[in-house]
Parts: sequence; structure tokens; C-alpha cells
Amino acid sequence: MQKDNLLKKLCCCGGGMTIHMHTLIYSAKVKITGVPVYTCGECSRYEPLPSIKRDLGMLIKELGGSSNQRQVSFAERNEWANVLKETLASFNIVDLSHLDEAINAAIQGRIDLLLDIYQFASARFDREWMEETANRLSQLTQSSPERAK
Repeated sequence: MQKDNLLKKLCCCGGGMTIHMHTLIYSAKVKITGVPVYTCGECSRYEPLPSIKRDLGMLIKELGGSSNQRQVSFAERNEWANVLKETLASFNIVDLSHLDEAINAAIQGRIDLLLDIYQFASARFDREWMEETANRLSQLTQSSPERAK
């Protein structure tokens, strides 16, 4: 489980960066919603959460030269983004003091759920389901607080 603060990090300008869900526009045609990013209050720099960069890059590569205008939910493709989106949506905005704890608890809860699903899929010898579940688990467990900084 994450122990460090996921909500804030230090920007290269020295300002504080806070996390929030953002909509990215790719190639002026595709809206990618539900992307967790850090934004600096001092210089307005933003960057995606390090733990989602690989999957975001894969999505952008997948979109490639698509000429059709459309909208894609990143949170539906990435466990980190999905957990953050759900936690932020359900959290009391007035009291942010426990948001970091709520996110960590939600991540641990999702890991526990995915482990149960993996065990069930394994008992049914469903290799495709096991692989999909393992991929979703790896999206949550490959991240460390150090990578998020």
C-alpha cells in the first residue's frame, strides 16, 4: 500500500503540484477523459501521473492516425485512473485532509478484489480472464511512491 502523499508533489519550478482528473485533447480530434495529472499552481505545468504514462502512451499509439473525432475514457482502460476517478467523485470536497488515505484504501481494496477475481479465474482454468486480471493488477502494483514523484 502507498504510504507517501499521492495528491501532491514538487514541481521543477519549486511550486506545488496537485493531482486531479483531466481531459486531454489528442491531435485536436480525440478527447481522452479521466486522465490523472499533476498541475503546478505556480507555473501551470502539468504532467500525467507517472504510474499511468505507459498506458497513456499505448492509448495514444493505438489512436495513431485515427481521423474520426471521438471521446475515449482513459479511466475505463487503467486501474489507477479508475480508482482515482471513483475516489475523487465520492469524496467530500470540504474535507480533503483524509483524501490521500481514502485513495490508498481504495487502491488496496481494488487490489484485494482483483486478487479474488484472479483466484476465481484460476479455479476455472480461464487463462484469458487470468491474463486480463493480472494486467489490471500490474497497473496498480507496478507503481511506487518514488515513481510518482
